[in-house]
Formats: sequence, C-alpha cells, structure tokens
Amino acid sequence: MFDFSKLPISHARPLVGIATGLEGLRCTAKEGINEGKLYKELNKQLTLLETSQDIHEDELMAIEQASNGFVAALEEKEEVQLRIDWMQCLYNVKTSLASATTSTEADGLRAMLSSVQTCPLKSELLNEIERLTVSLPPKSEPTQKSVHDQVMEIAIEQAGTSFINLGRAGREHVIGELIKKFGKDVPLISIKEAVSSLEHEVDELAKIADVQTLQIKLETLPLSNYSHLSPERKQMVAEQLLENKKWKGLASLDRLIHQLDAKLSAVEKQEELKAMSNHSPVILNIKHLDSSKILFNSL
Repeated sequence: MFDFSKLPISHARPLVGIATGLEGLRCTAKEGINEGKLYKELNKQLTLLETSQDIHEDELMAIEQASNGFVAALEEKEEVQLRIDWMQCLYNVKTSLASATTSTEADGLRAMLSSVQTCPLKSELLNEIERLTVSLPPKSEPTQKSVHDQVMEIAIEQAGTSFINLGRAGREHVIGELIKKFGKDVPLISIKEAVSSLEHEVDELAKIADVQTLQIKLETLPLSNYSHLSPERKQMVAEQLLENKKWKGLASLDRLIHQLDAKLSAVEKQEELKAMSNHSPVILNIKHLDSSKILFNSL
C-alpha cells in the first residue's frame, strides 16, 4: 500500500485583503486566439492579393482588422503589417497613375514602389509607369514654370510618400492652400504638416455618428469621387460610410466612395431591369399593313 504521508506537502493559507484591493476595478476577458492559425490564414489571404493585378480594398481592410488579433506573435504581426503597407502603397500608386500627366509625377510613383517587394502588381505598375514616361514629351528646359508647378515638384520630390499617397485631388488641395498662404516660398515642413492635418481630419470622420454631420465634413475634404455626386447620392453614400468605416487615409476614402457609388448604381440597375421584366411584353403584328392599321397583341 502506498504511504501518502511520505510525500512532501505544503499548507495553503487563506489570503486576506485582496478583495479590498480590487474594489473599483473592472475585469474584462478576451477570447483566446490561435495566433499560429491566424498567421497562416492571413498569410494565405495576403499571398492571393500579392499575386493579383486588381485592387481588393475590402479584403485588405479585413486583413488589417484581423491582424489586431496578434498579441504574443509579434514577429508575425510585424510581417503582416509590413505586407499590408506594401499592398496599400501599390493600391495608391495604381489609383494615382490614372491621373499622372508629368514626368515628375511618374518619377514620384516609381520611387514609391522602390520599397515594395516584387509581385505581379508591382511589375505591372512599373511597366505602366514606363509606358507613361515614354508617351510624355521629352523633358526640356521650360521658359518659366508656374508657381504651382514649382511647389508641386518640390513637394513630390521632398515631402515623402505621405504627400503622394494623398492622391491627385489631395495634393492639389494642399499645394493650392499653401500657395495662398506663403506664395512661391512654401516651407517643406508646412507641406508635411498640411498632409498630416488633412489625414487627421479623415481619421476623425470615423468618430462621427450621424449622416448630416458626416456630409458636412465630407464637403470640406478634397474627394473627387464625392464632389461630383448628386445631393441624393451624397446622402446615400454617407449613410453607407457610417456602416462601413474601413478607410485608411484620404485616397482610401475616395476609393471607398467610388466603390459604394458603383454598388448603389448596380443595385439601381438591377431594380430597373427587374421592374421591366415584370411588365407584359408586346409583339407587333404586321400581317395586314395594307389596311393601314397596326395591331398590338399582348402576350
């Protein structure tokens, strides 16, 4: 028979005073996540985006939100966030490329891609930039650049990727406002501060809870895809934005507005086609045209 009395033992003592020390504290719990499994899933999703030549803004935003689940796996989280930043940069370049019209803009977009890992979309964008550069007239010494062009060129070359990431409308807005304030001698630090301020305004939109206030704020921002909408569509888009706060920066918000507008147009088109299909079709009976009468038969 086994003698339990020979085993080492310890005596537990009741703890006193802990409850008092915890008074007023609120304890919360968070669902445990298998971070290894999470990394494998996000890695799979990012690989699909990295091998696609199309923009998948919604999927990228979903991956970014899911990456907040990393707590202990810091290296995996850092890798995922870096790849998210790469994809966001690729999307910004692809969007900006459509409106690039100068060699300076093309050079700025090419510089943005230098830090991004090689992938099909990057290769496609570099080819598009090269084709754009070839199509532009050769560089020549201009007789006199406008103040706007001079300041814009300096900003693209020296203000960093944050300025370029604003998109064409955002860049034009920042430079236009600064020229009004400083004239041709715009300090570089003022450009960077203006970019930061504008992006902060975009971030603050996520805190708005009512449509009317959101619409007022949207009207003050350089959003090319919002400004051309009708008043009715602006309200519909604003309502969608309240339910879909997945933008990250001015250019991302402008793309999201374009996507929401396109989706609303698609829904309206489907409803129109459905309404037309509910009507009884008619056929034209032309057997007796000599009687100068046309007979419509409803099917």
